Amino acid sequence: MKKLCVFPSDPIYRYYEKGEIKHRYYNPCNFFDEVHIITLCEHDVEQEKVQILVGDARLVIHPIGRPTPSSFPFYFRRARNLVQAIQPQMIRGHGIWHAGSLATYAGKKLGIPTVVSLHNEYDDMREYNKALIYRLVKVLEWYTLRNTDCAICMTKHVERFARRHGVKRAVVIYNKVYTKQFCQEVEKIVYERPTILSVMRLDPQKDPECLIRAIAGLDANLVLIGQGVLEAHLKRLVEELELEDRVQFIPSVPNTEIQRYYFSADIFAMATHYEGFCIPVLEAMAAGLPVVACDTNPLPEVMGGTGVIVERTPEAFRAAFSGLIANSDLSKELGEKGRRRAMALDGAAMEEKEMRLYQTLLRRN
Repeated sequence: MKKLCVFPSDPIYRYYEKGEIKHRYYNPCNFFDEVHIITLCEHDVEQEKVQILVGDARLVIHPIGRPTPSSFPFYFRRARNLVQAIQPQMIRGHGIWHAGSLATYAGKKLGIPTVVSLHNEYDDMREYNKALIYRLVKVLEWYTLRNTDCAICMTKHVERFARRHGVKRAVVIYNKVYTKQFCQEVEKIVYERPTILSVMRLDPQKDPECLIRAIAGLDANLVLIGQGVLEAHLKRLVEELELEDRVQFIPSVPNTEIQRYYFSADIFAMATHYEGFCIPVLEAMAAGLPVVACDTNPLPEVMGGTGVIVERTPEAFRAAFSGLIANSDLSKELGEKGRRRAMALDGAAMEEKEMRLYQTLLRRN
C-alpha cells in the first residue's frame, strides 16, 4: 500500500470555504492508496466533504494545532512523530515556509523522500512587501530548499528562484487546469454590456483597484470573484466613481461551477504585483476568453503570446479593453490561441508528470 503524507500551506477548511477543492489535487493519477493530510489548525473540515482531493484513495486529515511564532519550533518534533506513526512512502509539502519546512524535516529525519512545491517567487514578494515576517521566514526557505529531495516549481520563473537559492533538484509542473471542464455546455449569464471578468483575492498583491479604475469611462461591466481585506475599500471606491451599476462583487464560486462565469464574460483581466503562476489566467484561456494581463512575471510565460500584455496602470488596461471590445475578430482570435495554449498545458498532462516524478523518487529510494 502506497501512502502519502501532505502538509498543505493552509488548513483544508479554508480551501473548502473558498470553493477551491479540486479532483485528485493531492493524489495525481490515483497513484497513492492512502493520503494523510497534516494541517496546522485545531479542527479541520470533515473528510467526506473533501474526499475528491485524493480521488480513490483513503483520506485521513490530522489537525495538529495552530502554532504561534514561539511554539512553531516544537511542531517539528510533533510532525516527525506523526509521520513516523503513519509510515508513508512519500511526503509532500506545499510552500517552503511552515508546511515545506515541517515536511522536509520529517523526511530528512525519517529517510522518506520529500517533495515541496513553490507557488511564488519569494524574492519578488519581498521586493513588494517589506513586512518583517517575510524576512524572518528566509531561514525556513533556506532549510527547505537545501534539504528537500525535489522542488516542484509552478513556472520557469519560480524555478530560477529555486535554483538561485540552492535547491538540489527542481522540475517545472504548471498548476493543473483541466480543459475538459471548459468544454461543457452551460447556461450563460446575460449581461447588458460587454463584461470583463477577474478572479482574484481582493488584497493589495492583486491590485483589483487598477481594474476598477480601468473601466471608468467605458461602457462595460466588471465582475470580481474573490474575497479579501480590500473588499470594503473597493466598494467605497466603486461608489466614489459612480460605478455601482457596473461592478459586481461575488465572494466565491465553487471550482466545479466557475466555467459559467468565464463563458459569460467577454474579456478576462489580471492586474497583480507578483505571481508564482495565476490559475485564473489559464482557466480563462481554457474557456477561450481573450486575456488582458499586466507584464508581471510569470504571466507572459503562462500566456505564451496568446493575449494582451500591458503595463499595470488603469490607463493601459482601459485602452486594451476598449480595443478588444471594438474588435470582435481580434478577441476571437486571441481566445482561440489561448485555448490551444491551455490544451497544451492540460491538467491531465501535469498530473501525469507529477505522478512520474513520484515514481522516480520512490525507485531511487
